[in-house]
Amino acid sequence: MSTTSQDPRDDRTLLRAGAAGDEQAFAVLFERHFAATFHYALSMLDGDDALAQDVAQATWIKVWQHAASFRGDAQVRTWIFTILTRQVADDRRRRRPVAVADEELQRAHDALRRRDPGAHAAPAAEDDAATAQLWAAVAVALAELPWRQRETFVLREFEGLGYAEIATVLGTSVTVVRGQLHRARRALAYRLRAWRPDGSFAESLAGTSAPELDDDEDGRESP
Repeated sequence: MSTTSQDPRDDRTLLRAGAAGDEQAFAVLFERHFAATFHYALSMLDGDDALAQDVAQATWIKVWQHAASFRGDAQVRTWIFTILTRQVADDRRRRRPVAVADEELQRAHDALRRRDPGAHAAPAAEDDAATAQLWAAVAVALAELPWRQRETFVLREFEGLGYAEIATVLGTSVTVVRGQLHRARRALAYRLRAWRPDGSFAESLAGTSAPELDDDEDGRESP
């Protein structure tokens, strides 16, 4: 286990120390959060490992460069993801995406399975081919979501951010976040309904079986 993972300092202390030139403190912060930033980029960029690495690294360069500008009115993780989502969106705009190509869908499919093979209660496979087709369908469904729905869903369901955090990251309101998340879940459940006659897997993946929570029931610290 890395010694940096045992550092007891909180994120704010580490970021402020990093802003003052403490490279070791910044390395601890990087180790805590880099995986999450990379996984978000991977999910949003159709499973392109090299591109996700580039975007995540560019994000962390900006975190280092702008550490002194952190005001402390949000969680450090929220601030980092704000930088990250803009970096991902900027890259997406530069690439001017068209219809999703088969190779992009395959990368997204592979990325989902690498990220967490047991994620979202995927059923035990009796047939490897059927399982591959299932996760390919998941990748397609995610890739076809409108951009804002997709980033809201990934931030909530994959990265575990709270509604208020997502609103801060995306520069919108909690009400809008809830609406985007609701539409994303319903769209995913609809597109994946064929994989279970009773819709149980689709609803498990899309989160539609869970009740919507009020702000004070979210269970996560608000910024």
